Amino acid sequence: MAEGLFSRFKSKSSPLEPKTPIVSITSLEASDLDKRLNVTEQARKLATNNLPNAQAQSLSGIELQIIQTIEQFRQKRFESTLQSLDLVQQDISQINELPDLQNIWLIESEFQKNASQIVSEQSHLVRRLASSAKRQVKELERFKQRHQLQRDADYPSASGQFLRYCLLVFLIVIEALFNAEFFSEGLSSGLLGGFTYAASLAAVNILISFFLGKSLVRWIFHRDKAHKAMGLLALLVTLFFVFCMALGIAHIRDQLVLESLDPARLALESLQTHPFALGDLFSWLLLAVSLSFAIGAMTDGLLIDDVYPGYGKIARQAQVALNDYLDELDEIRQELEDDKIQALLDLDNSIEKAKQSILQYRGLIEKKKSIRMQFNQMLSESSRTLEVLIQHFRTENEINRTDGVRPPYFDTSPTLKVLELPWVEQDEQQLILHTRLMQTLASQSQDIRNKLNQTFQHHLEQLTFVPIEELDPLNTRFH
Repeated sequence: MAEGLFSRFKSKSSPLEPKTPIVSITSLEASDLDKRLNVTEQARKLATNNLPNAQAQSLSGIELQIIQTIEQFRQKRFESTLQSLDLVQQDISQINELPDLQNIWLIESEFQKNASQIVSEQSHLVRRLASSAKRQVKELERFKQRHQLQRDADYPSASGQFLRYCLLVFLIVIEALFNAEFFSEGLSSGLLGGFTYAASLAAVNILISFFLGKSLVRWIFHRDKAHKAMGLLALLVTLFFVFCMALGIAHIRDQLVLESLDPARLALESLQTHPFALGDLFSWLLLAVSLSFAIGAMTDGLLIDDVYPGYGKIARQAQVALNDYLDELDEIRQELEDDKIQALLDLDNSIEKAKQSILQYRGLIEKKKSIRMQFNQMLSESSRTLEVLIQHFRTENEINRTDGVRPPYFDTSPTLKVLELPWVEQDEQQLILHTRLMQTLASQSQDIRNKLNQTFQHHLEQLTFVPIEELDPLNTRFH
């Protein structure tokens, strides 16, 4: 209606009134527009000619110029505002938190899928390791029952065994160093030759003693009397060998001191005819050293494993099988645990990302509201400016007229074209919808966490083909 009124006014303007161009303005200050458009001067100039006509029904040229100037300013601001709103809308369109919210429902199912795949891929290996561990543990239990063993096997660890073998080499070297001085007295090569001779004899003495202690002497601890007797016999044989070996080494030393051409053969003859006829105190001391080191090597061989024959071996086999099974379970459990932790992180990240997106969404809506409010303020200001200038023109014109007539259309105030901006109600409705969805999911996040934990435990139980308590009663490896 306002636009129609403005058109009617414009179409019926007086041809006598001057046409003035539209002035481009940057503000709606009424006093500034008055000067730029010469409103006061134009009103007085028209008044001297008693214009506008007393019967005029349309707006004067200057009034039309005022309206068009303000309309041009409003149109530019309208287009600029539309551009600003479009930029904000583009930012809004880039925010789509709904997929993140929907992905929350997929986190548990994705973890379920991954866990099932892991269990499916590893179940055959775990089943085989479980069967092996169960068989070895049962065999160990039968061995303990058969031999009435109530204690656990006592044997050194892998590092302990390595140290014991190092001790064996250490005994050989120490005995060789200790005996080198005794042998060097009868060798032209001196101390170096004595060490070589002593090292060879020490190696034979200690290695055989170690082997006898490791393989035969331990049968003395067997519960069966026949096996125990065999072990006792092995102990006597070992001690006899050790003593004869030490005595033989002492006789060899005597022959070396006498600078015999064939010390080994002569030492054997001397050992057979006069076994205890040693040449001097050092030979007896060499006998004691060789004997003590050989007994030490035998003891080292005996203690390198559990003293009960076969117990250490079968216990180690059971432990290795159990460790293989539990290690594989630990590895799969860790893989499932990592996937579960990642799923929980994805859950938290999705909720947090949705919250941030909604906050950003709300901020952009507020920005659109602010832009709209500024535009509405401009519209209100333009209407006031129009009213002030039109009223000023008419007042000046009426005061300065000589005919004292007031044109009838002066009683009608012109209006400006209606400019409509897109509203933000749809955005606000979407924000409300997403906010409620996010709040619902956030409240249900604990249920999702519980389902993740239940899925994790369920798949872990699927892999445990043999109860852990059955294989590892103290549950020391797996919880």
